[in-house]
Amino acid sequence: MSVYGDLVAAHGLSDAHAALVAAVPPGARVLDVGCSTGYLAALLVARGHEVVGVELDAEAAAAARRRGGFDVIAGSASDAATLAEVDGAFDAILCGDVLEHLAAPEIALSLLRERIAPGGVLVASLPNAVHWTARRAIARGRFPQDEHGLFDRTHLRFFTRSSARELLERAGLDVIDEHAVGAPLPLEAHLRLPAGWRAAAARRWPDLFALQVVLTARAGERA
Repeated sequence: MSVYGDLVAAHGLSDAHAALVAAVPPGARVLDVGCSTGYLAALLVARGHEVVGVELDAEAAAAARRRGGFDVIAGSASDAATLAEVDGAFDAILCGDVLEHLAAPEIALSLLRERIAPGGVLVASLPNAVHWTARRAIARGRFPQDEHGLFDRTHLRFFTRSSARELLERAGLDVIDEHAVGAPLPLEAHLRLPAGWRAAAARRWPDLFALQVVLTARAGERA
């Protein structure tokens, strides 16, 4: 089983969150951007990392604080004043399913870039807006507003695999790794597909079959 599979099996993580955790180097100081109720931050602490969370939603931030074991800053990563409350640099900055909820993700990434420690990484997971299920819905004349998923009603921005990379690059980040997260395939329930076929399809045809893209980047040289 891969490191992603180990994390999914042991901790019940989604494949995207498992990829985020797997990208964190040992003994890292981690900034969990959009930490929600702190479920991922708590796991990172249990794995020996020092963690600081940033969360815009006040109720979620309070729930994260109640978990204990890490600091939580209430506010937006797009706000320089919020990040001014965060001390020091980080070996890993995680942006798990958060950039699509920001009106100005470029500003957030530019601010976060300055907090990457030498040799550190920023890891972002973003939904793929041209996944085959989204294409099917739009081809049928629909753009549904859902509580979660590709058509989450709280999404302010939509990204493809290529535009996600461009977003990071415009913020002065060099993408060094890409992980495509698969999802159920057409007719999967009716076909006896071999184990691993879903992941293989996402790797082979990510624009069509990757539900999310997880990008790992380092701070590049400013132009």
